[in-house]
Amino acid sequence: MIKYDHIFHSRYHGETTLNARNDKLYLGYLASSHFIIHVFTMLLPVLLLPFQEELGISLVQLSLLSSIPRLINVFIYIPTGIISDQYPAQTLTASYFVTLLGALVIPLSNGFYTLLAGFILLSVGSTLYHPPSLKMASSFDTSKLSLALGIHNIGSNIGFAAGPLLLGIFMSRWGWRYSFYVWAVLTLIMAVFSIGYTRRTLEGGEKRELNFLGDIRSIISRDFLLVVAVSTVIEAIFNVLVTYVPVYFTIEIGLSYSLTSIISGLGPIAGILGSVVGGYAGDRYGKYRMGILVNAVLAGFLFIFPSMRTLVTVVVIYALYRLLQAAFMPLLNSMIASHSSLENRSLAYSFNFVMVNLFGSLSTTGASVLIENYSTRVIFPVCIAAILPVCILIWLLSKYPEH
Repeated sequence: MIKYDHIFHSRYHGETTLNARNDKLYLGYLASSHFIIHVFTMLLPVLLLPFQEELGISLVQLSLLSSIPRLINVFIYIPTGIISDQYPAQTLTASYFVTLLGALVIPLSNGFYTLLAGFILLSVGSTLYHPPSLKMASSFDTSKLSLALGIHNIGSNIGFAAGPLLLGIFMSRWGWRYSFYVWAVLTLIMAVFSIGYTRRTLEGGEKRELNFLGDIRSIISRDFLLVVAVSTVIEAIFNVLVTYVPVYFTIEIGLSYSLTSIISGLGPIAGILGSVVGGYAGDRYGKYRMGILVNAVLAGFLFIFPSMRTLVTVVVIYALYRLLQAAFMPLLNSMIASHSSLENRSLAYSFNFVMVNLFGSLSTTGASVLIENYSTRVIFPVCIAAILPVCILIWLLSKYPEH
């Protein structure tokens, strides 16, 4: 039986009430839609050599296929957040159609500029998707908020793994282009389903004149900036680890490229379990307490990582560290939701994405300078040192009242 005060709480926040919403379908939509968006994320690194050999793309042009879409994202994240707070259903649906266009343009490309257009479309689609989808996940039952965000995160991890896997199968038989057509069909199905489902499920905020500076000022508070600081530092740590741990495997341990690739593929698989564990534990034991615990254990694993020399121990520690990394994401997204108003939550997530993207690129560049001067081993003490302020910031954040 649904309590009256819970129904009132849902209506007050503009959500669909529980007696009118199928929660399993709601969570299934979050996971499957996130899956569709992220099947494309890991394809470019795998396709660098085929693009170079088949299409004659230069190394500089290959780097631009990644850097230009990222640069565009920085400029459109904030407008996307502001618009999607008022039109969440339309923004979500648009994200699939833009992604669909990218999935069709890329395999039809015969040169650099059409390839670039395709990857820009995929990147814009992803940017349109994340603010309203995270707001949708954070609008779930508040007692299961971290779990809902964890289930949302599961979809991305499955997508990270499925995209390169299908690409590998098709490249050996029919060519890389056909894998994009498969994902394009699934993206179209999601887009068509989303048209009706999101309009029934999501309600936009109060329609008002768009005021970019005013809306940004409305989300800025001391506790929200603490969350953004936590997110920026921890994402910088994760960027360094994801980028350079495979290099460490090859240079310091002497693993082959193929074996390093196989071990790296464990990341998304561990992430599936980590997302569930982090989401459940956050709701059960508290997101701040678990956030500090996850980071403390992660620091412990990073401390012993350089002493691991056998293949089995390396694989186990790597899988556990990737599990912890994934476990922290629903906790972090839950913190953002708890320290931002529902009215401007898409904008809050967008503002956070901008800060993460700006400082994340600086972290990998800074780490590369340290690696050149020392060795890849330097990433471990640097990341451990950065985890300490993260734990302190989470503890300070826990002292503030939630919205």
